[in-house]
Amino acid sequence: MTKGIPSVAKSQFESLGYYLFPNWIPLDTIHILKEILLRSHEEWLREFQNPKNVNSAYLTSTRFTKDVQDRKTLFGFIGSDLLLSICDLIFQDPIYFLNTQIFFNPTDTNKLPYWHRDIQYMGISEEEQKQRIHKDHVWHFRIPLETDPGLWFVPGSHSRWDLEEERKVRLELEGKKNSDAIPNQILIPHGPGDLLVFSAHLLHKGNYDSKRFSFDILYTNFPEKKQTAEQWNHFPDRESQLEDPKKNSIFHLI
Repeated sequence: MTKGIPSVAKSQFESLGYYLFPNWIPLDTIHILKEILLRSHEEWLREFQNPKNVNSAYLTSTRFTKDVQDRKTLFGFIGSDLLLSICDLIFQDPIYFLNTQIFFNPTDTNKLPYWHRDIQYMGISEEEQKQRIHKDHVWHFRIPLETDPGLWFVPGSHSRWDLEEERKVRLELEGKKNSDAIPNQILIPHGPGDLLVFSAHLLHKGNYDSKRFSFDILYTNFPEKKQTAEQWNHFPDRESQLEDPKKNSIFHLI
């Protein structure tokens, strides 16, 4: 299934780092995904229970999605024209699948939403992070399975480094907290059927104001490492590979 992509989407990806596609995904598809991912998420929680957790990951792993047909359904959705047509708009390079996540509210009420760039968790220096955001491209495709109170973004921050105030907040310098407001922040709420696509390099933070259960698929311009895939087994095996060789190429490993 393909849909007409709004003409403004490409320019907004480039200038702002995000775009919301309202009513993009059929609700019957949302229902199927939610049934599967509720089970997968529960399996994840068995291993990683922590009141401060806000997301589960590697949901396509055989550890968390145990049923072969469920895995085929998830990989089929990840490789669908509905999503890859948008990837074609974003990436000039080859497109690769990286990971999946579910975002939910922490049970610890003292845990507050926090400003971050995904790249800050890679264990590399800030100077290298500054260079990587212009070379390694990572995009979240967020599919809310419940009404999501929204994500906060600083539009355009995906293509530049922090301004002074932004850096103080994000890194909690000079008495600032990473939950503090940032100038020019904008909240983008979204609900079932919507698709929110945004750069992982954006300054962003979640919102815990209501129940949320949102499914993120991460696509990149670089392939995942075999070592990671062997650790988590979250890539298709022979039973769950896509039939289309071109689409199956998004699951390439190095």
